[in-house]
Amino acid sequence: MDYFNPFFCYNLSGDNMKLVTFQSYEALKYLINNGYLECDPKNIDLSKTAKVYDYIIDKMNKSIKNNSSAKYPLWCWVKCYNNICPPKHKGKKIEGFDVKITFNKDKKDIFITDFRRYSFLLNNILIPNSIKEKEEFDKLLKKYNITHEELKTYIRNDKNKRSDKDFLNICQKIEKTFDRCITSDSDILQGCIWRIDLKDIEKIEILNDDSYTYGSLNYIRSNGKRFDWIKDYYKLLK
Repeated sequence: MDYFNPFFCYNLSGDNMKLVTFQSYEALKYLINNGYLECDPKNIDLSKTAKVYDYIIDKMNKSIKNNSSAKYPLWCWVKCYNNICPPKHKGKKIEGFDVKITFNKDKKDIFITDFRRYSFLLNNILIPNSIKEKEEFDKLLKKYNITHEELKTYIRNDKNKRSDKDFLNICQKIEKTFDRCITSDSDILQGCIWRIDLKDIEKIEILNDDSYTYGSLNYIRSNGKRFDWIKDYYKLLK
């Protein structure tokens, strides 16, 4: 079932980009009733993502003008292989992904990052530019007896973390590579925006089939595991 209105349709020109975001019924209701949508902080688990969100927000504030009251961004799809967003897959629908909203924004209002490299931020792992750089980093972890699980605790507020000098130095080295995530040079791109206005909307689709997973590349595969995007990125290195 689609929610259509001729008022929503616009011809694209110049630097406008077509984007897709997946939202809840509650968000859709707010959008229609108020004429705009911004991120509701109550939907963010900052115990697991605080440092990563701080990084994204800091970079956004330096490059994307915020004319809204939003403190946190809305996430959207920019590119997924030969489409804008991931295709639907057989499986359980993600909670809160009740509607698919296709909309348009000027490029200057979109903070674009590489989906694969963003996985490195979420796991606090150095983003290498080459196999050689990756191997040198792995040697450092081995030298200082630092595990990937310990690295992950550094960006979370719900875990105890190491505080020794060697560990903190490695984390600082990792953080210096995070800007490599900010790029359009990828076949899987995600975007952050401060706000969606009703006039930006091209199409709204109600996702009422609970037997499909919509809008995600991190769903559980038939083997019971999620795809490893970090390993997938390593395969692209030379």
